[in-house]
Amino acid sequence: MAKIYRTNDELIAETRRRAHSVTVLGNTVDGSPLVAARGGGDKAPAIFITAGSHSTEHAGVAAAVQLIDELDTEHQVYVIPTRDPVGLNGFHHALALGLGERPDFDDFDGLEEILHSAGEVLYEDDDFLLVLIGDYGYASARPAPSDGDEEGHERFRAGPRHKNPQGYGYGRMQQIHREQPEILAPLLGRRVYQPAGQLGVEGTNLFDRAYTLIISLEGEILHINRFHDTAWSPVEPRVTRQLLDDIRPGISFDLHESAGMDDRYWLSARKQPDPESQAWEEKAATATIRAIEASGVPLATEEDAPSKWFDMPEQAVFWLDATRRGEGFNLMDWCSRTYGLAFGTEMGMFATFDGRVDMALTTVHTAVSIFEERFA
Repeated sequence: MAKIYRTNDELIAETRRRAHSVTVLGNTVDGSPLVAARGGGDKAPAIFITAGSHSTEHAGVAAAVQLIDELDTEHQVYVIPTRDPVGLNGFHHALALGLGERPDFDDFDGLEEILHSAGEVLYEDDDFLLVLIGDYGYASARPAPSDGDEEGHERFRAGPRHKNPQGYGYGRMQQIHREQPEILAPLLGRRVYQPAGQLGVEGTNLFDRAYTLIISLEGEILHINRFHDTAWSPVEPRVTRQLLDDIRPGISFDLHESAGMDDRYWLSARKQPDPESQAWEEKAATATIRAIEASGVPLATEEDAPSKWFDMPEQAVFWLDATRRGEGFNLMDWCSRTYGLAFGTEMGMFATFDGRVDMALTTVHTAVSIFEERFA
């Protein structure tokens, strides 16, 4: 059974137990260490694995920790198991950064009472609340039950379009930036935390994680999986970029999940800078999808594509074009353009936790086997 980590300290203890060595890359805003674990052998080029830039996507984190010592390869393996220790520690922990003490609440009524009483309200309507407390912003997108699935299980979403709360809050912040940017002026260069709000999602739930947004100096609404190609960068992407420059991986993985497609799976790939690398990227992507399909996991369809940034010539392999998206490069965009093959996962968050972890493990094991063929 895959392990769910309740705190960053718990995760680091398990990381140290599994790794050849652990390096502290830096420390985030609450002092929590950002760590990289070393596994595998000594052969180059290295394999890079990471997860947790969105701490609500915890199955990727659990899989990354397992892979530290379970990925059997002669190649060097480097793993950053989470890129958001604050978010992993949960929303109560994130809110304590602004309040100066750990708050006591267990539902959205209690949370919003605290936000109103302790914060400067920057924006509020029926679906969304945004406040500033100390040096941090906090947002609440209250979830509401949808009609449920075929077996009667409720799926919780937020807002009139029944999107997942973290995605809805992200979208509302972007809307405010477009329509009333002056509201966000006090948040420039700051972090905004919001609760996961994902009742029934193992490893996440309502308040077990905090979703971290970062408002750029220009007012863009971004998150920790951005800032890889910018001069100004928060500590998490900055130290990740420094590690990558040191190890120069031949293949990289970022293990994400999606709250928007139940239990399905898709893989993101990127066009490579030369024909040989492109052929290996395509071969690894196809092998991975075939392995996922053989395991019985349902594959995503074109309707699951989150935007127009993707092309899907093969089912469940979404080729991402960062130039069409804007917002700068995410981590795998940066890795593909700078170092080598690069893949991201999206596992449907309403699958079981063990099932989601298995999807991530299958992805890495399969793609690494193709990578090893290339460098045999």
